[in-house]
Parts: sequence; C-alpha cells; structure tokens
Amino acid sequence: MSGKNLCGAVVVFRNRWAACFAVLFCVVLMVVPFFALAQVEEDVAVDATEGLESLDPSVVDFDEHLGEFIPGDIVLTDEYGNQVNMAEFIDKPTILNFVYFECPGICTPLLNEIADILGKSNLDPSTTDFQLLTVSFEPNDSPEMARAKRKNYLELVGRPLPEETWRFFTGDAENIAKFTKAAGFSYKRAGKEYTHPGGIVMLSPERKIVRYFYGVKFLPFDFQMGVYEASQGKVMPTTARLLQFCFSYEPESRTYAFNLARVVGVVMITSILIFIVFLFFSTRRFRRKEA
Repeated sequence: MSGKNLCGAVVVFRNRWAACFAVLFCVVLMVVPFFALAQVEEDVAVDATEGLESLDPSVVDFDEHLGEFIPGDIVLTDEYGNQVNMAEFIDKPTILNFVYFECPGICTPLLNEIADILGKSNLDPSTTDFQLLTVSFEPNDSPEMARAKRKNYLELVGRPLPEETWRFFTGDAENIAKFTKAAGFSYKRAGKEYTHPGGIVMLSPERKIVRYFYGVKFLPFDFQMGVYEASQGKVMPTTARLLQFCFSYEPESRTYAFNLARVVGVVMITSILIFIVFLFFSTRRFRRKEA
C-alpha cells in the first residue's frame, strides 16, 4: 500500500471512530437531560399540587386565539348592576384581564402593575381612544365589589383619569365561561380559591384578539404599542411564549419559577443537532475530496 493510501486509510479510520464516539456522546447528552427534566417536573408537580384538588396543569394556561373574535352576545354586569353587551361595549382598543376580587395570589400584583404602568405611560384617553376591562371570573363576585375595586385602582394610577377608562365587570357563570373560553383563558377551582395564569389580552375595536402579554410585569412601551396595534387590528405573535416556556407556573405559590432543567435540555439538544449536521456535512465534504 502506498504512503498516500495508507495515510488516507488512517484518516478515514480515525474519522469513523470519531464519528462513532460523537454519536455515542450525543446519545448520552440527549438522554441525560430528559431524565433530569422528568425528575424536576415530577418534583415541581408534587410541590405545586400539595393540598390542592387534582390539578391538570394543561387547563391552567392561556390558549392563544389570535385573530379570533370575542362573541358580541356576551352580557356582563357593570359596577352599578347594569347589564352590558360586549358588542356595544368593546368599540375601542381594549386591554382585557381576568381576575377574581378575593384572590390572595397573582391578581393583586397584576392589577397593581396595570395601575402602575397606566400611571407611567403616555396613554391619554383624551387623545388616544382606549379602555381597560377587568372581568371577574368568580360568579359570586358582586357589582359592589367591582365598584370598590375600580375606585381603589383608579386612585393607585396616580394621575387623574375618567372613570370610564377602567371598568370592572362581573357576570353569571354562563357568560363568564363563554368569555374566558373565547379569550383562551383557562382556570381551575382549587378549594375555595382558583388556580389561573396571569396576563392581559389586547382587543381591537371589532373585538378581535390581536395580542397577549404574559405574567404580571410589563413595560409602558408594551401598553402603548399594544393599544396602537389593537387600534389597527394588527395581530402580533407572542414572543413572550419563550419566557413562558422558560418559566413554569407554580399553582401553590402562584408565581413563575425558572425551569433550569427545561432550558438546559433545550439548549443541549439544539447544540447536539447543530453538531450532528456539522459532522454530516464535514464527513460528506471529506469523502468528496477522497473521491
């Protein structure tokens, strides 16, 4: 065998062993994160459901209905006991959120954040047509409770706003169920309380769902852009879905916790796939040179 052929054979031999080792290494890296992820998720599931009724995490979330419309025949009750039809009420960009008035968890931080952002933003009802709508999904919440909530949070805004800017509505079980389903908002009773996600939904004047914001922390710019996009009827994808994937909602503590195992698993698997593609094309290029 010539020196050239011998050298080529050694290179091929080494590349084959390197490829085998790389594949084995990749398999190990792919399997380990899944075991770690399963263990972490199992621990979180046990901690989050301790002391609660059977809880299916899949029903406590936002299911995005971007581009879809809120039915106009939904009838809710305003702060003074008047019946309000959504086809008539939602006639301008609307910032929608769902809470219940005696919530001991994320409802208060969510409403506090909305009031704070509304106070800091440049949104002015006299120059920009918009409104906020807070809907209680607890059928037993009353118009009196809604009126008290509106008074408190309008004061918390820190600047004068017309009362009509932020409305607090209640409703019966049928209309609440129809509204939350249309908006993609899911929740579950847990004893005397509810387990539910936090976030807001942007509606156009035609009641079209154009954007979702998740969590209980927002930026004034998000509100301003959300209102502008809603006024134009522009449907915007939710980039914050990545954050929701990285942060797991824990029902017991009613907070969002960073899911390290999930993020590490995704990063490792993505890196492995990129490496495999690189290895494939590198080996293919080498074979072409040998040919």
